[in-house]
Amino acid sequence: MARRKVAVVMGGVSSEHEVSLRSGAMVAGNLDREFYDALPIIITPEGKWKIFNERPCHISDALSRIHELALDCIFIALHGPYGEDGRIQGLFDMLAIPYVGSGCGASALAIDKIRSKAVVAQAGIPVARDIVVTRALWDADHETVLKRVHTELGFPCVLKSPCQGSSLGMAIPREIREFRDALLNVFAFDDTVLIEQYLKGVEVTCSVLDATPGAPPEALPVTEICPVTSAYFDYTAKYTPGACQEITPARISPESTRAAQDVAVRVHAAIGCRGLSRSDMILVNDRPVWFEVNTIPGMTETSLFPQAAAAAGIPFPDLLDRLIRGAMEQPA
Repeated sequence: MARRKVAVVMGGVSSEHEVSLRSGAMVAGNLDREFYDALPIIITPEGKWKIFNERPCHISDALSRIHELALDCIFIALHGPYGEDGRIQGLFDMLAIPYVGSGCGASALAIDKIRSKAVVAQAGIPVARDIVVTRALWDADHETVLKRVHTELGFPCVLKSPCQGSSLGMAIPREIREFRDALLNVFAFDDTVLIEQYLKGVEVTCSVLDATPGAPPEALPVTEICPVTSAYFDYTAKYTPGACQEITPARISPESTRAAQDVAVRVHAAIGCRGLSRSDMILVNDRPVWFEVNTIPGMTETSLFPQAAAAAGIPFPDLLDRLIRGAMEQPA
């Protein structure tokens, strides 16, 4: 049987460019050469497309080249805006090329922490209390904002840029005097900030594998997150070897494990994800409170989704094979 041509798209114009390159390189380097030809496509920080070792070109020229290649599937390893937010998924939908991961609509919803949280809460899944603050509201009446945060959420609290990933655009001010500078730093990413109640408990994440069309999504073993060098699971903790202990399976009760897995699968369905997803949550009194879902989880050497798959007895090349075959079997 002829080998399938799989393009691995990585890089991108977001602040997660370097992490995406690492994810893409891991994917391309672990595709089974007996079945697949890995064709790397790098999107530069300036938005140029570099196909294999060819010179970077404008997207219009790149799309013509991609059409010539007659690809069987695309593995999207782009993180953050312009990669994980539905835009590139819509592009590949228009080109009628199968790709790994959630579709345009689910991707756009999932990356928006404010709107995805509303959908998940409507599905009856516990979430943290929050306040949404715009830059205009802060500039017009910051005293009222401070009063609401102090009264409704308290300190510490969690500040999040709503459409960033990899814990970029995030801060945890411990007291009110730290709040202003932290908020302004997060406003640098977006004019809207999600401010959440700080919850203390065991931080866990649960991956969902949904690679067989027609079959129910499968929750993988839960991973416990224990940052070593950071106060929380920030960018450094996620991507620096040794900066965080990631324990799979998590050291939690069977009841908490089942509850976390149930939340991850329910969120996957509520958002409309396909292929794969990973939900982050915290156990408060042994019950999960959901925070966010990742539709293109990291695939680097320190990433959580491959670790969970390995704990379920699925080696990385087999995981990639399942995801690609599932994508190609999706109805057009």
